[in-house]
Amino acid sequence: MAILLPACLLPLLLPQDPPPVPVLHPEVVLAAATDPVPLAEFGLGDGGLGAGERATLRWSAGGCTTAGGVRIECRSAGVKLTFPSGRELLVAADGLVHLRTGEFAGPFATGLELRLGCGTLVRIALSASARQRLRDVQVVDGERVLQPWRRGEPATWIDRPSAWAGLRFCCCGDGGDLYRAVAFGPLVVLDRTLVAADRADRAPRERLVVLTAPLLQSMGELARQHRQPDAAVRRAVATVAAVAGRGDTIFPAGAALARAERHELRWLLRGGYELQLQLDGPLAPRLSLFAGDGPRPMVEWTLLGSPAVYLGNPLEEAVEKRWHGNGTRLPRVAADLQARELLFERAYAMGVIGRLRR
Repeated sequence: MAILLPACLLPLLLPQDPPPVPVLHPEVVLAAATDPVPLAEFGLGDGGLGAGERATLRWSAGGCTTAGGVRIECRSAGVKLTFPSGRELLVAADGLVHLRTGEFAGPFATGLELRLGCGTLVRIALSASARQRLRDVQVVDGERVLQPWRRGEPATWIDRPSAWAGLRFCCCGDGGDLYRAVAFGPLVVLDRTLVAADRADRAPRERLVVLTAPLLQSMGELARQHRQPDAAVRRAVATVAAVAGRGDTIFPAGAALARAERHELRWLLRGGYELQLQLDGPLAPRLSLFAGDGPRPMVEWTLLGSPAVYLGNPLEEAVEKRWHGNGTRLPRVAADLQARELLFERAYAMGVIGRLRR
Protein backbone atom coordinates (compact mmCIF):
# COMPACT_ATOMS: atom_id res chain seq x y z
CA MET A 1 0.00 0.00 0.00
CA ALA A 2 1.36 3.38 -0.99
CA ILE A 3 2.19 5.78 1.81
CA LEU A 4 1.13 9.37 1.22
CA LEU A 5 3.22 12.05 2.87
CA PRO A 6 2.02 15.54 3.66
CA ALA A 7 3.10 18.07 1.05
CA CYS A 8 4.99 20.03 3.68
CA LEU A 9 7.40 17.10 4.13
CA LEU A 10 8.29 16.68 0.46
CA PRO A 11 10.96 19.41 0.40
CA LEU A 12 12.78 17.54 3.16
CA LEU A 13 13.17 14.48 0.92
CA LEU A 14 14.47 16.38 -2.11
CA PRO A 15 18.17 17.20 -2.58
CA GLN A 16 18.96 20.33 -0.62
CA ASP A 17 21.92 22.69 -0.73
CA PRO A 18 23.90 22.53 2.50
CA PRO A 19 23.54 25.60 4.71
CA PRO A 20 26.06 28.29 3.77
CA VAL A 21 29.29 28.10 5.73
CA PRO A 22 30.47 31.47 7.08
CA VAL A 23 33.62 32.60 5.26
CA LEU A 24 36.06 34.76 7.21
CA HIS A 25 37.38 37.48 4.88
CA PRO A 26 35.94 35.91 1.71
CA GLU A 27 38.02 36.29 -1.43
CA VAL A 28 34.97 36.54 -3.69
CA VAL A 29 31.52 38.03 -3.21
CA LEU A 30 28.61 38.12 -5.65
CA ALA A 31 26.87 41.42 -6.44
CA ALA A 32 23.64 41.84 -8.39
CA ALA A 33 24.05 45.57 -9.09
CA THR A 34 25.00 47.01 -12.47
CA ASP A 35 25.87 50.70 -12.94
CA PRO A 36 26.78 52.54 -10.89
CA VAL A 37 27.89 49.79 -8.51
CA PRO A 38 27.13 50.77 -4.86
CA LEU A 39 29.97 50.28 -2.40
CA ALA A 40 27.64 48.30 -0.15
CA GLU A 41 27.68 45.52 -2.79
CA PHE A 42 31.37 44.91 -2.07
CA GLY A 43 30.61 43.45 1.36
CA LEU A 44 33.06 45.83 3.01
CA GLY A 45 30.71 47.96 5.09
CA ASP A 46 28.62 51.04 4.37
CA GLY A 47 31.53 53.44 4.02
CA GLY A 48 30.96 55.10 7.39
CA LEU A 49 27.52 56.48 6.54
CA GLY A 50 25.39 54.66 9.09
CA ALA A 51 21.61 54.61 8.97
CA GLY A 52 21.07 58.36 8.83
CA GLU A 53 18.67 59.97 6.39
CA ARG A 54 19.99 60.89 2.96
CA ALA A 55 19.81 64.51 1.85
CA THR A 56 21.24 66.20 -1.23
CA LEU A 57 24.70 67.41 -2.15
CA ARG A 58 24.94 70.91 -0.71
CA TRP A 59 27.35 73.70 0.17
CA SER A 60 28.59 73.96 3.75
CA ALA A 61 31.25 75.86 5.68
CA GLY A 62 34.65 75.48 4.04
CA GLY A 63 33.37 73.20 1.29
CA CYS A 64 30.30 70.97 0.93
CA THR A 65 28.41 68.05 2.44
CA THR A 66 27.37 64.97 0.47
CA ALA A 67 23.96 63.32 0.36
CA GLY A 68 25.24 60.69 2.82
CA GLY A 69 26.43 63.30 5.31
CA VAL A 70 30.17 63.27 4.55
CA ARG A 71 31.58 66.74 5.19
CA ILE A 72 34.31 67.89 2.77
CA GLU A 73 36.55 70.83 3.74
CA CYS A 74 39.16 72.33 1.41
CA ARG A 75 42.27 74.25 2.43
CA SER A 76 45.57 74.91 0.71
CA ALA A 77 47.10 72.18 2.91
CA GLY A 78 44.68 69.54 1.65
CA VAL A 79 41.16 68.15 1.65
CA LYS A 80 39.59 66.74 4.81
CA LEU A 81 36.66 64.30 4.76
CA THR A 82 34.68 63.71 7.96
CA PHE A 83 32.32 60.73 7.87
CA PRO A 84 29.16 60.26 9.98
CA SER A 85 30.99 57.36 11.66
CA GLY A 86 33.51 59.86 13.06
CA ARG A 87 36.34 58.69 10.82
CA GLU A 88 38.47 61.49 9.36
CA LEU A 89 40.48 61.24 6.15
CA LEU A 90 42.93 63.87 4.96
CA VAL A 91 44.30 64.09 1.42
CA ALA A 92 47.31 66.33 1.88
CA ALA A 93 48.68 68.65 -0.78
CA ASP A 94 51.76 66.43 -1.13
CA GLY A 95 49.58 63.52 -2.29
CA LEU A 96 49.68 61.51 0.94
CA VAL A 97 46.38 60.24 2.40
CA HIS A 98 46.29 60.32 6.21
CA LEU A 99 44.08 58.95 8.96
CA ARG A 100 43.93 60.81 12.27
CA THR A 101 45.23 57.66 13.96
CA GLY A 102 48.56 58.06 12.13
CA GLU A 103 48.30 55.61 9.21
CA PHE A 104 48.92 56.97 5.71
CA ALA A 105 49.22 55.87 2.08
CA GLY A 106 50.70 57.30 -1.08
CA PRO A 107 51.89 59.68 -2.28
CA PHE A 108 49.57 59.99 -5.27
CA ALA A 109 51.37 62.71 -7.16
CA THR A 110 48.59 63.81 -9.52
CA GLY A 111 45.68 63.24 -7.14
CA LEU A 112 42.95 60.65 -6.78
CA GLU A 113 39.21 60.00 -6.94
CA LEU A 114 37.43 58.87 -3.78
CA ARG A 115 34.17 56.95 -4.20
CA LEU A 116 31.91 57.30 -1.15
CA GLY A 117 29.23 54.96 0.14
CA CYS A 118 26.47 57.36 -0.96
CA GLY A 119 27.72 57.21 -4.56
CA THR A 120 29.36 60.62 -4.48
CA LEU A 121 32.75 60.99 -6.17
CA VAL A 122 35.38 63.32 -4.70
CA ARG A 123 38.01 64.18 -7.33
CA ILE A 124 41.16 65.82 -6.02
CA ALA A 125 43.61 67.08 -8.65
CA LEU A 126 47.17 68.01 -7.63
CA SER A 127 49.76 69.93 -9.61
CA ALA A 128 53.55 69.93 -9.68
CA SER A 129 53.63 73.58 -8.63
CA ALA A 130 55.44 74.15 -5.35
CA ARG A 131 53.13 77.10 -4.55
CA GLN A 132 49.70 75.60 -5.34
CA ARG A 133 49.84 71.84 -5.02
CA LEU A 134 46.07 71.50 -4.48
CA ARG A 135 44.77 72.49 -7.90
CA ASP A 136 41.08 71.51 -8.10
CA VAL A 137 38.46 69.63 -6.08
CA GLN A 138 35.22 68.41 -7.67
CA VAL A 139 32.40 66.66 -5.82
CA VAL A 140 30.18 64.71 -8.24
CA ASP A 141 26.71 63.41 -7.36
CA GLY A 142 25.08 62.11 -10.55
CA GLU A 143 24.69 65.10 -12.86
CA ARG A 144 25.28 67.62 -10.08
CA VAL A 145 28.85 68.83 -9.51
CA LEU A 146 30.12 71.26 -6.89
CA GLN A 147 33.68 72.59 -7.09
CA PRO A 148 34.68 73.98 -3.66
CA TRP A 149 38.31 74.49 -4.73
CA ARG A 150 39.26 75.81 -8.15
CA ARG A 151 42.62 76.80 -9.62
CA GLY A 152 44.34 76.76 -6.25
CA GLU A 153 41.76 78.84 -4.37
CA PRO A 154 38.48 78.36 -2.46
CA ALA A 155 35.47 78.57 -4.75
CA THR A 156 31.71 78.12 -4.92
CA TRP A 157 31.59 76.82 -8.44
CA ILE A 158 29.00 74.59 -10.09
CA ASP A 159 30.19 72.60 -13.07
CA ARG A 160 29.25 69.65 -15.26
CA PRO A 161 30.56 66.12 -14.60
CA SER A 162 33.62 65.26 -16.64
CA ALA A 163 35.75 62.17 -17.15
CA TRP A 164 38.40 61.34 -14.56
CA ALA A 165 41.73 60.05 -15.86
CA GLY A 166 43.45 59.40 -12.52
CA LEU A 167 43.48 56.65 -9.90
CA ARG A 168 40.20 55.52 -8.31
CA PHE A 169 39.69 54.49 -4.71
CA CYS A 170 36.69 53.38 -2.64
CA CYS A 171 36.10 54.54 0.94
CA CYS A 172 34.80 51.37 2.60
CA GLY A 173 34.44 50.15 6.19
CA ASP A 174 33.91 53.19 8.43
CA GLY A 175 35.07 55.48 5.62
CA GLY A 176 38.79 55.06 6.26
CA ASP A 177 39.27 51.63 4.66
CA LEU A 178 40.69 52.71 1.31
CA TYR A 179 40.61 50.24 -1.60
CA ARG A 180 41.89 50.81 -5.11
CA ALA A 181 39.32 49.50 -7.62
CA VAL A 182 39.98 48.12 -11.12
CA ALA A 183 37.46 46.12 -13.19
CA PHE A 184 37.83 43.50 -15.90
CA GLY A 185 34.34 43.42 -17.41
CA PRO A 186 32.04 42.09 -14.65
CA LEU A 187 34.95 41.31 -12.29
CA VAL A 188 35.93 44.12 -9.89
CA VAL A 189 39.36 43.78 -8.24
CA LEU A 190 39.79 45.60 -4.91
CA ASP A 191 43.19 46.18 -3.31
CA ARG A 192 43.45 47.55 0.22
CA THR A 193 45.61 50.67 0.26
CA LEU A 194 44.94 52.17 3.69
CA VAL A 195 43.29 50.97 6.90
CA ALA A 196 43.41 51.99 10.56
CA ALA A 197 45.38 49.63 12.79
CA ASP A 198 42.30 48.84 14.90
CA ARG A 199 40.43 47.71 11.78
CA ALA A 200 43.17 45.76 10.01
CA ASP A 201 41.76 42.38 11.08
CA ARG A 202 38.31 43.28 9.70
CA ALA A 203 39.38 44.58 6.30
CA PRO A 204 40.67 41.93 3.84
CA ARG A 205 43.81 42.77 1.92
CA GLU A 206 42.12 42.05 -1.42
CA ARG A 207 38.66 41.15 -2.67
CA LEU A 208 37.09 40.11 -5.96
CA VAL A 209 33.51 41.17 -6.69
CA VAL A 210 31.64 39.27 -9.43
CA LEU A 211 28.78 41.28 -10.94
CA THR A 212 26.28 38.54 -11.72
CA ALA A 213 23.65 40.43 -13.76
CA PRO A 214 25.67 40.45 -17.02
CA LEU A 215 26.72 36.81 -16.51
CA LEU A 216 23.13 35.58 -16.20
CA GLN A 217 21.86 37.78 -19.02
CA SER A 218 24.59 36.53 -21.36
CA MET A 219 23.80 32.88 -20.54
CA GLY A 220 20.18 33.44 -21.45
CA GLU A 221 21.17 34.98 -24.78
CA LEU A 222 23.71 32.23 -25.46
CA ALA A 223 21.10 29.52 -24.96
CA ARG A 224 18.73 31.19 -27.44
CA GLN A 225 21.27 31.52 -30.22
CA HIS A 226 22.29 27.81 -30.45
CA ARG A 227 20.12 25.61 -32.68
CA GLN A 228 22.54 22.79 -33.58
CA PRO A 229 20.93 19.37 -34.13
CA ASP A 230 23.61 17.43 -32.24
CA ALA A 231 22.16 15.84 -29.08
CA ALA A 232 25.22 16.71 -26.96
CA VAL A 233 24.93 20.36 -27.96
CA ARG A 234 21.22 20.42 -27.19
CA ARG A 235 21.88 19.01 -23.72
CA ALA A 236 24.62 21.58 -23.08
CA VAL A 237 22.38 24.44 -24.20
CA ALA A 238 19.50 23.18 -22.06
CA THR A 239 21.79 23.05 -19.03
CA VAL A 240 22.97 26.61 -19.59
CA ALA A 241 19.36 27.78 -19.96
CA ALA A 242 18.45 26.03 -16.71
CA VAL A 243 21.30 27.76 -14.86
CA ALA A 244 20.21 31.14 -16.24
CA GLY A 245 16.64 30.43 -15.12
CA ARG A 246 17.82 29.62 -11.58
CA GLY A 247 20.33 32.45 -11.50
CA ASP A 248 19.05 34.06 -8.31
CA THR A 249 19.44 30.73 -6.51
CA ILE A 250 22.80 29.65 -7.93
CA PHE A 251 24.32 33.17 -7.81
CA PRO A 252 22.60 34.72 -4.76
CA ALA A 253 23.31 38.42 -4.32
CA GLY A 254 25.71 39.15 -1.51
CA ALA A 255 26.94 35.58 -1.20
CA ALA A 256 30.51 35.03 0.01
CA LEU A 257 32.15 32.15 -1.84
CA ALA A 258 34.35 29.51 -0.24
CA ARG A 259 37.28 27.88 -2.02
CA ALA A 260 36.62 24.62 -3.85
CA GLU A 261 40.31 24.01 -4.56
CA ARG A 262 43.12 25.19 -2.32
CA HIS A 263 45.65 25.65 -5.10
CA GLU A 264 43.23 26.96 -7.76
CA LEU A 265 41.13 30.09 -7.94
CA ARG A 266 37.95 28.04 -7.87
CA TRP A 267 34.96 28.69 -5.62
CA LEU A 268 31.75 26.91 -4.62
CA LEU A 269 28.35 28.11 -5.83
CA ARG A 270 24.90 26.91 -4.85
CA GLY A 271 23.35 23.85 -6.52
CA GLY A 272 26.65 21.99 -6.90
CA TYR A 273 28.21 24.47 -9.37
CA GLU A 274 31.69 25.96 -9.20
CA LEU A 275 33.20 29.18 -10.53
CA GLN A 276 36.86 29.39 -11.54
CA LEU A 277 39.08 32.30 -12.50
CA GLN A 278 41.56 31.21 -15.16
CA LEU A 279 44.77 33.26 -15.34
CA ASP A 280 46.55 31.21 -18.01
CA GLY A 281 45.86 30.60 -21.68
CA PRO A 282 45.19 32.77 -24.75
CA LEU A 283 41.89 34.20 -23.42
CA ALA A 284 43.03 34.84 -19.85
CA PRO A 285 41.81 36.14 -17.59
CA ARG A 286 38.44 34.40 -17.90
CA LEU A 287 35.71 33.06 -15.65
CA SER A 288 34.60 29.45 -16.10
CA LEU A 289 31.43 27.81 -14.78
CA PHE A 290 31.60 24.11 -13.93
CA ALA A 291 28.92 21.59 -12.96
CA GLY A 292 30.45 20.25 -9.77
CA ASP A 293 34.06 19.14 -10.06
CA GLY A 294 33.74 18.38 -13.78
CA PRO A 295 36.94 18.81 -15.82
CA ARG A 296 35.29 20.84 -18.61
CA PRO A 297 33.50 24.17 -18.18
CA MET A 298 29.88 24.64 -19.22
CA VAL A 299 30.48 28.25 -20.21
CA GLU A 300 33.40 30.67 -20.13
CA TRP A 301 33.42 34.45 -19.89
CA THR A 302 36.35 36.40 -21.31
CA LEU A 303 37.07 39.55 -19.32
CA LEU A 304 39.38 41.72 -21.45
CA GLY A 305 38.71 43.72 -24.59
CA SER A 306 35.05 43.17 -25.44
CA PRO A 307 33.99 40.67 -22.73
CA ALA A 308 32.00 37.74 -24.11
CA VAL A 309 30.52 34.38 -23.06
CA TYR A 310 31.22 31.08 -24.85
CA LEU A 311 29.45 27.75 -24.61
CA GLY A 312 31.86 25.04 -23.52
CA ASN A 313 32.39 22.63 -26.43
CA PRO A 314 30.45 19.45 -25.52
CA LEU A 315 31.72 17.43 -28.51
CA GLU A 316 34.29 14.82 -27.49
CA GLU A 317 36.17 15.01 -30.80
CA ALA A 318 36.66 18.78 -30.53
CA VAL A 319 37.21 19.47 -26.84
CA GLU A 320 40.02 21.98 -27.39
CA LYS A 321 38.37 23.73 -30.35
CA ARG A 322 36.06 26.72 -30.27
CA TRP A 323 33.19 27.29 -32.66
CA HIS A 324 33.11 30.22 -35.01
CA GLY A 325 30.31 32.58 -34.01
CA ASN A 326 29.91 30.88 -30.65
CA GLY A 327 30.48 33.93 -28.49
CA THR A 328 27.94 36.44 -27.18
CA ARG A 329 29.07 39.80 -25.88
CA LEU A 330 28.41 40.67 -22.27
CA PRO A 331 26.37 43.75 -21.41
CA ARG A 332 28.56 46.71 -20.51
CA VAL A 333 28.95 47.07 -16.75
CA ALA A 334 31.07 49.04 -14.24
CA ALA A 335 32.15 51.29 -17.10
CA ASP A 336 33.87 53.83 -14.86
CA LEU A 337 36.04 51.18 -13.17
CA GLN A 338 37.39 49.34 -16.23
CA ALA A 339 41.16 48.84 -16.46
CA ARG A 340 43.03 51.50 -18.42
CA GLU A 341 46.26 50.59 -20.17
CA LEU A 342 47.56 54.15 -19.86
CA LEU A 343 47.78 53.65 -16.08
CA PHE A 344 48.99 50.03 -16.37
CA GLU A 345 45.90 48.96 -14.43
CA ARG A 346 45.67 45.56 -16.10
CA ALA A 347 49.09 44.51 -14.80
CA TYR A 348 48.30 46.06 -11.42
CA ALA A 349 45.02 44.16 -11.01
CA MET A 350 46.55 40.89 -12.24
CA GLY A 351 49.17 41.27 -9.52
CA VAL A 352 46.43 41.66 -6.90
CA ILE A 353 44.66 38.52 -8.19
CA GLY A 354 47.98 36.67 -8.21
CA ARG A 355 48.28 37.17 -4.44
CA LEU A 356 45.25 34.95 -3.98
CA ARG A 357 47.14 31.97 -5.40
CA ARG A 358 48.38 29.73 -2.61
